[in-house]
Amino acid sequence: MTMRRRIQKMRRFLLGLGFSLLAPAAFAACPAPPGPPDTGIRRVTDGDTLVLADGRHVRFVGIDAMELGHDGAADQAYAAQARDRLKQLIVEHGGKLRLGAGVDSYDEHGRSLAYVFAGGEDLGLELIREGLAVLVAVPPDLSQLDCYAQAEAQARNLRLGIWSKTSPLVTDTSHAELKPGTFLILRGEITGAVRSSFGLKLLLDGKLPLWISAGDLRRFGTDPAELKGRRVLVRGWLRSYRGAAELDVHAPQALLPQP
Repeated sequence: MTMRRRIQKMRRFLLGLGFSLLAPAAFAACPAPPGPPDTGIRRVTDGDTLVLADGRHVRFVGIDAMELGHDGAADQAYAAQARDRLKQLIVEHGGKLRLGAGVDSYDEHGRSLAYVFAGGEDLGLELIREGLAVLVAVPPDLSQLDCYAQAEAQARNLRLGIWSKTSPLVTDTSHAELKPGTFLILRGEITGAVRSSFGLKLLLDGKLPLWISAGDLRRFGTDPAELKGRRVLVRGWLRSYRGAAELDVHAPQALLPQP
């Protein structure tokens, strides 16, 4: 191996290490559950939403479970399993819930945003740990990211659920339908990087722009532009920008360099 190749290999190793050690609290325990009162539940809608006994609709903060089919559409893989496992977890932990409010009180659909606990356990964390949900970084609610990232890494290493070899949910960019409004988990290579005063735009496999705003760049301990030429794993909701799909990356936990 030439000296130049050795240097390049070492640089890639250090870059990957830098992204894996982005914060001192990367392996910190999840925050303790909030205090009383407990509340009852009317029904579980899917793996990340439920209806409380008082009629409030709650959307879990910091996670995304796959979608159940509507209007004749098929369920996404692991959607029904996530819903059923959430029901089971609630029963196992006594049937009562405690909510940890998010920074934002409601989402665009009017649902309450909260971390949901039962019997002292973070139910969103449990679903991530079992590979039935993935972490999402949606500012300003980022307090559980480090904890959720550790749990998700364990699920990926064990190839559980969404991360299993047979899962259809983790796809190469070339095989994905890049339709605005959809949530995707994508593998691909960063083929370009363009910086401006507004932030950094990375190009995934030459076809999907990944946008990191200047404010979001402050969360990265290592310059994401250094990922050019590397394969990455990224997830998020696609949005439309000038008639084409684009994906916002708000935190390093959502953009992971691959070996």
